[in-house]
Order: sequence, then C-alpha cells, then structure tokens
Amino acid sequence: MITEALQHIRGIGPARLQKLREDGVRSWHDVVGSPDRLPKPLRSELVDECQRSIDAHSRSDISYFVDRLHPRDRWRILHEFFDQASWFDIETTGLGFDDQITVIVCWHRNQLHTFVEDENLDDFLDLLDDVRLLVSFNGSTFDVPKLLDGFHIPDLPCPHIDLRWPCHYRSLQGGLKQISGRIGIRRPDDLLHADGDLAVQLWSSWKSTGNQNARRQLLRYCAMDVLLLLPLTAYVADRPYTQPDDFWHQLPAAAPIPDDVVADAQRRTLMAHMFGNASPTQLRMRRPRR
Repeated sequence: MITEALQHIRGIGPARLQKLREDGVRSWHDVVGSPDRLPKPLRSELVDECQRSIDAHSRSDISYFVDRLHPRDRWRILHEFFDQASWFDIETTGLGFDDQITVIVCWHRNQLHTFVEDENLDDFLDLLDDVRLLVSFNGSTFDVPKLLDGFHIPDLPCPHIDLRWPCHYRSLQGGLKQISGRIGIRRPDDLLHADGDLAVQLWSSWKSTGNQNARRQLLRYCAMDVLLLLPLTAYVADRPYTQPDDFWHQLPAAAPIPDDVVADAQRRTLMAHMFGNASPTQLRMRRPRR
C-alpha cells in the first residue's frame, strides 16, 4: 500500500499518476526497476525519491513519510504502521486560547493511559518518548498546540497524524461524533450526547465540589473519544477493525452526572432554543480577543 504513494514527488499530480499506472508504473519498485518507462523530464527525480522512500521504509522511518507524503496518501502511513500507532485526546478548561489542559488519555501498547492535571499530567511526556506514531482527531489545530504550549516544548518527539484529514479525503466531514456515527460506530448509551462542553463542566464540578462522579465521568468521556479513534483509523486505512462494543469494557465505569452539571446543561439547551446562534454564550465566544 504505502509503496504506491507517488503524489509527494514533484510533477506527479492526479493526471500524471493515472498515466503512470496505465503504463504499469504503480510503486516505488516499479519506478526504480523500470526507469525507461518514466517521462524523461521527471525520470531522475522520480528514481531518486523512490529510492529514498524504499530506504526509509526498510528502516521503518515513519517521520520520513509523515513529513513528505501528500495528504491524500497519508492513510497509507496508517495502513502500514497501524500496529505501531498510539491514539490520544485531551480535555481542557474551555475552548479559548488561554484555557489549560485538564486530562490526557492515550491508547498506547494496547492499554489506556490517563493523565490528570494536579496529579500526573507531566508523566505524559515520559510516555511520548515511547510513542512511534501519534494519532489524533483535529489534533493539528487543537490538541498538539495545547500540548506544546502547556508543556513548554518546541515540538513533539514523535511523528503525528491528524485523522481528520484522511477522513476528509474519504468524504467523511464533520466532528468525531458525526463521522463515527456515519460509519456505524455506536457510543455507550450514557455518552451518546456527551461533548466537549460537558467535559468542561465535569472538570469544573469536580474541582469546585470534589464530586468523584464528575471526575470518573470526565475520564470515561475522554477515554471513549480515544477508543473511537481506533476503528475510525482502521476504516480510513483499509485495515480490519473490531467494533468498539468489544472493548468498551476498557473504559472507566459509568457514573451519575452531578446535579450542577445537569442543571448547567439544561440551561445551555434552553438558551440555545431561545436565542439560536445569537445566544449570549455563542456571542461571548465570538467576541474578538483584545
């Protein structure tokens, strides 16, 4: 699969790629083995890059491909290195620029790892040193910048793929909840309507009241989002996958949502029905930062 990735080479667009395939040139090995079948203006660059790709593949250099492959071909990285991937998600105190990380959950080496602010959040850096390929959903615009800022590090120590874009090129647009539903992945019943706003409220409730149910449900929600990424990755990467029902048992036990969180959710729902996109909450979120 990954050996058929050619669009990252200069001069190879969709039309040229199709012509190469019609001429029997489908992989790096075809290019290197039969250079006479290549257009003369592109021959040298094609052969050189395909040889570099073969060498990188032989040493399992995931970073080489993450840095170079065309976005349309990144699913091939996930297909090739699926068994070496780790998946993660974060929760924060809000959606603003200055909001802080509260929880990180990572599926790494077939196990859920949980990191919580004021407890063991910094330990995530130690786990990162053992990660070969980090996978997120929308992480390139939210999770990763938050990690870099929160931990004061210049870059991740491992290659990262944002699953949102392989989904996009498979005509799967929207958020994780919408996309997973479209491909038939069902969430646990108690988390069917959970979202990032609920995670913010659960953290606030736990920190202000000490309610352990809020903490448990927050960790359960974040862990669910991480586990959803595994079958979704397999789907876009053309790998066989197991339905989440077979591993929801990995989640922390469900807990009742605290009354103050329920009341806040009801208030926000009421305001949304009353004001729609002009609700005070939405308008406040849209205010330009001064």
